[in-house]
Amino acid sequence: MSVTNIYLARHGETEYNRCDQIQGRGIDAPLNDTGVQQAHAIARYLQDVSIQRIVSSSLKRSRQTAEAIAKQQRLEVATYRDLDEMDFGILEGRPISEIKSELKHLHERWKSGDVDFASDQGESPSAVFNRANKRARKILEENKQKNLLFVLHGRLLRILLSEWLEHGLHNMHKIPHSNGALYHLQWNSTGFESLYINKTDHLVELDPKEEVVSK
Repeated sequence: MSVTNIYLARHGETEYNRCDQIQGRGIDAPLNDTGVQQAHAIARYLQDVSIQRIVSSSLKRSRQTAEAIAKQQRLEVATYRDLDEMDFGILEGRPISEIKSELKHLHERWKSGDVDFASDQGESPSAVFNRANKRARKILEENKQKNLLFVLHGRLLRILLSEWLEHGLHNMHKIPHSNGALYHLQWNSTGFESLYINKTDHLVELDPKEEVVSK
């Protein structure tokens, strides 16, 4: 059966990642130096793969990562707001160390199955899945049997992959993610199969003084 190859990348590191601050949809931070290195490392790793379409969220960190890969592949990047990161509402921009109790409450509600629950002024996992999955499915339907690359965000990857791989949104915390990590799925119009998750081997060539995995 013919399949569509779906490569997914998490964007490179930003200063918010480095400093352990919540980003989300409302924080439009650019890549830092390590993030730029990670973007180029992804491009090098995929240089022998004939990617035929590259899409990203509309946020700078995702776009800049995608553009580094697109330059290698000689393609343009299509950006979509529907593929932006989850909106974490009033938690955005705050150090994780200061909001541990709020985050614990969020995660406990989600793990219990309450995936319609959201932080104050933020989005729920189910709302994020509905907007992002609708866009992603449209892209897949329009590009069957091609090699596609999506450059996205950590929480969004967890949300999409937990549903696509039939784990359920309440188990999205089990999907690992690191800045600059890669994922490879195949889709046959009826379901998804995972070939690898959170691959970071391509990042080992980076300057060892730089942090390559974001918490």
